[in-house]
Amino acid sequence: MFSLKGRISRKTFWIYYATAIFAATMLTAPQSLFGHEPESHQPINRPSAHEEIHGHVHAGWESKYFSEGRDSLDGDSLFASSLEIAWQHLTGGIWYGSSPDQRYDELQLTLALTQTIGDFEFYGRYTHLRFPFDDSHDNEIGAGIAWSGLPLDVELAADIYNSFDADGYFAEISATREFSITDELSINLSGLFGINQGYVCDGHDGANHAALRLGIGLALSDSLSIMAHATYSWGIGRDLTLPGDDQLIDFVHVGVGLQWSF
Repeated sequence: MFSLKGRISRKTFWIYYATAIFAATMLTAPQSLFGHEPESHQPINRPSAHEEIHGHVHAGWESKYFSEGRDSLDGDSLFASSLEIAWQHLTGGIWYGSSPDQRYDELQLTLALTQTIGDFEFYGRYTHLRFPFDDSHDNEIGAGIAWSGLPLDVELAADIYNSFDADGYFAEISATREFSITDELSINLSGLFGINQGYVCDGHDGANHAALRLGIGLALSDSLSIMAHATYSWGIGRDLTLPGDDQLIDFVHVGVGLQWSF
């Protein structure tokens, strides 16, 4: 369905090569156990099924707003907070982000359904987005699948979400390897590949970006944790004639947050 037009540049080749090496490294890493770490830079985490009511509150700071492979606030930072509650196959979430450096805020309301079959987890979700400063809104539907049956606890996942306003979709493929260093300290390594197909409507379609991420979780108690991450993202196929690709650059961003689980 997706194809790259024209010849692949030397830069794009090395991005693909580095991503492949990273995936191979994860597949040969030592095995260990580690609970799922929330992605502190993502508005709402992938939903999971819980027999009892389960949830968390998260508040954090991001050096940049990483969205669809883009530095969406042109280098400015973002404060974000979220509440997520799950029960059996139903997950609901509220996420709010605001920049201290410019007039930008965003509210997301999400409802998702999850089904687990063996080593596979499937979900579908609906998200309503509001942008108060711009007096605008959007609606999205998304779906995803995760497979945890690979050796060495490597998890593969694929997600796709469609914007009603842009009438286009964005897809992401990721590989994740989690490690437990001590009972309190955990590390998460992941690689991500993104594809744009009209979701960023004024950007190019096709291969969009690749990213490598290091996440750290430090438990302060049974319910309170500190989350931090560092991510490097490479833009792929940037077209300077398209305004939607202006922010599709190579950049690093970091984040730190505090999470209370219940």
